[in-house]
Amino acid sequence: MILAQHLRNTSPWLNEFGRLFDSAFRRFESAPNDLRVLEDDNGWTLEVDLPGIAREDIELEAKEGKLQLRVKDSATYQLPVGKLVDTANITAKLDLGVLSLRLPKAETKTEVQRIEIH
Repeated sequence: MILAQHLRNTSPWLNEFGRLFDSAFRRFESAPNDLRVLEDDNGWTLEVDLPGIAREDIELEAKEGKLQLRVKDSATYQLPVGKLVDTANITAKLDLGVLSLRLPKAETKTEVQRIEIH
């Protein structure tokens, strides 16, 4: 699928995101046209070509571990992001028919707790 190609031979954390991403689009007949996924150390950028679509005809929501994109008179796509993405800091912009979404990685806190043996 789309993201898995970009994430082969990477960390398990990224592979899990790829698995979630891929399974989200299997629920639909197709992924958004011309979807591009770029990844860096701080998160992901999703770019979707939406030529001729006005800003007011696009609705984005992050709710209950899912990112939902609705395009008026077109389609609805959902991406389960779980705890991998800091949904409070997702940003989006529409410029020249390209919708860019920035999905920052959520901080992963590894807490070590000593367990006393009795």
